Amino acid sequence: MPTSPLADTASPDPHDLRTFQVVAARDVPVYGAFTVETADPDAALAQAKAMLISDAAMLNEAEPESTHSLRIIALQEDDQDPLFADVALDPDAPLWPGPAFRAAVLATTASLAQLVASLGEAEAYPNDLDRLAANLRLLHLDCDGAAVLAAARSTQAPEAWVEQVMQWAWAQTDVGGGK
Repeated sequence: MPTSPLADTASPDPHDLRTFQVVAARDVPVYGAFTVETADPDAALAQAKAMLISDAAMLNEAEPESTHSLRIIALQEDDQDPLFADVALDPDAPLWPGPAFRAAVLATTASLAQLVASLGEAEAYPNDLDRLAANLRLLHLDCDGAAVLAAARSTQAPEAWVEQVMQWAWAQTDVGGGK
């Protein structure tokens, strides 16, 4: 029976031992390629998303040597609520999307938007505007409204857009009163 490297050298009384269930995972990337025919890039992305959601089996080229994100999904006792969940064991591949990652991107997005808004003339900071849009694209699978805000970058005035991004990001965080 494997033991923990941190276990005491003295064996515990077998009557004192409890049984814990562990669910663990390591992600194996699976790739696939296909084509879509549409009028524009936004429609192409929407069609590709719909196709993958309806039939993810089209991804059929596994890459087992590229495994990542070794983690303990849950540790529980007697089918009770998990005592531990989402414990990352791979420091180079944080859990995706993961609550810590989501919180960090939201906080960074809110702070950067607040900084750009406070400087005035947001159009003078195109790299920061691009970073905000990139952050929103990272969050689009997890957060309501992120994809809409990312798309609005090209149609709204920079100052108004930055203000919307800031308000939205703060509303999504625990501090801002959101999720």
